[in-house]
Amino acid sequence: MTALAHIGRGIEKKLLTAIIRPGKGRRLLEQFAEAPGVLSMSHHHARGTGSSWSQRGKRFFTEQDVLIVLVEADHADAVFAGLYAAAGLSEQGAGMIFSETVLRGHPMMPLDAADW
Repeated sequence: MTALAHIGRGIEKKLLTAIIRPGKGRRLLEQFAEAPGVLSMSHHHARGTGSSWSQRGKRFFTEQDVLIVLVEADHADAVFAGLYAAAGLSEQGAGMIFSETVLRGHPMMPLDAADW
């Protein structure tokens, strides 16, 4: 299978999205990328979520890391629980994670791991 192969309807899948404190995303990507049932995983850095403030005429926004995990449905609860614990999401204000069922997906990977 190539890096850009399609993950079709033959596997029941869930998409987990975690919005977490900045600086934790890359470590969690490396920790969970090879977890059972994980089909693909991506990490992004986001600005503009949460609170904002102004200082000296400039506007500043809270920054967060975002993890997107495509996982086989049978393993979704375990991966969800693992991410929740590892990201420290039980702490107030630490972020959030949610899950949704998806029909199809495409593998995602960090650019430095691409084979093209």
